[in-house]
Amino acid sequence: MNIRTGVDIEQIERFERLLKKPSFMRGVYTEGERAYIEQKPHPAQTAAGLFCAKEAAAKALGRGLFGLRPDQLEVLWDEQGAPVLHLHGAAAESYGDWQLALSIAHSGGMAVAFCVATKTQGA
Repeated sequence: MNIRTGVDIEQIERFERLLKKPSFMRGVYTEGERAYIEQKPHPAQTAAGLFCAKEAAAKALGRGLFGLRPDQLEVLWDEQGAPVLHLHGAAAESYGDWQLALSIAHSGGMAVAFCVATKTQGA
């Protein structure tokens, strides 16, 4: 079995400015994620956490966001409220056989995410 990890940490304050840039929002977040961010009481905190999740997952897949389009990595939530990463487009074609486990946290003006990627040998 292959196991990889990725982590990312971001200052939430930085996302206060980035939320005002439509090109950033469209390039990084899916339509569903943008709607989710907009309805949250602290949208910059949410945006930072989702960005960290995408970056952590891209690192766990061995690429980083420079090798994947962020809008092809979508954070959704399961029935218990845990974040789940879904891959779309070229990301799904290249990494659809990887299982991704994700955790997101916020504290002290920072957002952090950790991702574990696993793939069974030969899969």
